[in-house]
Amino acid sequence: MPADLALELRPTIDRRWLERAAEREPLAHAYTLWDLDRAPSAVRVVSAVRGATTLGYLLIWLGRRDRPIVHWYGPVAETPGLVEGFPVPPFVAVVPEGAAPLVLRAFPTGQHEGLTMMLRDRGAPVRPSGAARPLTREDRPALEELARRESAPELAGYAGIDPGAEPLWGTFEGGRLAGVARAGVRLPSIWVVNGVFVSPERRGRGYGAAVVSAVVAEAARHGAPCGLYVRDAAAAARRLYSRLGFREVGRRAWIDVGATGAA
Repeated sequence: MPADLALELRPTIDRRWLERAAEREPLAHAYTLWDLDRAPSAVRVVSAVRGATTLGYLLIWLGRRDRPIVHWYGPVAETPGLVEGFPVPPFVAVVPEGAAPLVLRAFPTGQHEGLTMMLRDRGAPVRPSGAARPLTREDRPALEELARRESAPELAGYAGIDPGAEPLWGTFEGGRLAGVARAGVRLPSIWVVNGVFVSPERRGRGYGAAVVSAVVAEAARHGAPCGLYVRDAAAAARRLYSRLGFREVGRRAWIDVGATGAA
């Protein structure tokens, strides 16, 4: 590839290149494959291309237009121009650690912390707890009540979700929903656990382990490993995932540019 070819940003992606990249790093590209197939109208892709070669890309999730989520994939040294494809704030960005200085230089108000990618291998023993169960459409009022009661960002993704159509797992105490988790991505190659939340007053009682184990067990029944992202600030969650058999497979930077304060 000639070194003098300019880097171009294109509003599309080479699907074959993406699928080969996902074979090497299934967790890194899981959201892209899932969203392009399941919610194409809610995502925008910006590829960094030199000549005929794709070097990396941005996945911009627009499911909530007041809080886009930007994922940057690709070697930073070869794709620095991707920072020009970012949307106008507010947004949250998940980027390679080496890209964080570029993003913070372009958006100086951004708040930055580390993010760990964790994977639980296919075939690892699963010990699901009986304390968690799949949620049904009848549980929707309990889910909505939990979201009203708590203001945690982990619950934002549950707005408008129908538990009868989207697989969710929960655990109850005293008739109230105490903990919840979902598999935001369910591909044959990998499931991605997200939206893990336990009410603060009910933490330390095993509810987090119960809901995550329930997702892992269901993924295992489908022959898929599980992956997740956990922020460095959530040290207790990282310890929990390690106890459940997840291991670190990569690092990212989480950058919040005004999204927390968005209306």
